[in-house]
Amino acid sequence: MLERQELRLDKLFPDTSTLRPCRFAGKKVFFLSSRVHPAETPSSFIFNGFLDFILREEDPRAQMLCRRFVFKLIPMLNPNGVVRGHYWTDSCRVNLNCQYLNPDAELHPVVFEAKAMLLYHHIHSHVLPSVPDWRTYVSPLDTSSLSTTFSNHSIHSGPPALSELEKANNLRNCSGGWRADTRCRPSQEPRLPGAPATAHGTNRAARILPPSHPAERCEEEDTGRPAPLPKAIPPQDSSLAYYINLHGHASKPGCFMYGNSLLDENNQVENMLFPKLISLNSRHFDFSGCNFSEKNIYAQDRLDRQSKEGSGRVAIYKALGL
Repeated sequence: MLERQELRLDKLFPDTSTLRPCRFAGKKVFFLSSRVHPAETPSSFIFNGFLDFILREEDPRAQMLCRRFVFKLIPMLNPNGVVRGHYWTDSCRVNLNCQYLNPDAELHPVVFEAKAMLLYHHIHSHVLPSVPDWRTYVSPLDTSSLSTTFSNHSIHSGPPALSELEKANNLRNCSGGWRADTRCRPSQEPRLPGAPATAHGTNRAARILPPSHPAERCEEEDTGRPAPLPKAIPPQDSSLAYYINLHGHASKPGCFMYGNSLLDENNQVENMLFPKLISLNSRHFDFSGCNFSEKNIYAQDRLDRQSKEGSGRVAIYKALGL
């Protein structure tokens, strides 16, 4: 544990009397969120079960995981919808799970804050190539020694481009709506503070920094010239190890996962390895029920017909390559 604390991000953590948590050297972040849809109560049971497990002081598996990761947990992304008894939406009748591409701090505050935290840990806490790779096997029964073997993963070439389906199927991802001639491409997508710029450039280079650090912030260019692009951070150098959003399904039994379809074969194998390992350790997990197809990325939701490109799973992959 370091003496330095995490930054107080803009529009987040308004209670200045509460100190930010300390930083950890060499640890990656495991980000877990839940209950974006109020009616999906199974996600809360899974979340509580995970929380109970990770806090077991005498369990060697929990000890090993706490040595390797910093856990960022959001137990309820849609508390207003839960309190009002909604099935799918928040208090404004908005499906928050379709707002991750461009969340608004006023209209979708929890989604905005969750994405801001993900961007912060990806950009400002990335792991240098000289740091030993966390993707190594450590037996839960022997945590006295940690392997420092480096994994051989291909570098992600950059976040994939947004498809043309967003104009027709994902209209509500932008708070101001769309004009008839507007299409959402990487260079035009509004970014949260600190989001990595695309290859097309942008006239802003805002960073996730509190107002108390004016010297560290990059102001808008008065000359009108594009600001220099930040250095791309490949997924394996990011401090984010896992991003999991817990849901619940009424039409499928058991436990399963929906993942993204990655272009690189080695990355896709690793992407599918995590749920496979879960299935080997839990009789309740159905690996055959998992879906990693490209079709599941661009499919429409059956309830509100919005594209799944605005979901956290797809939007974070497109923004960070994770």
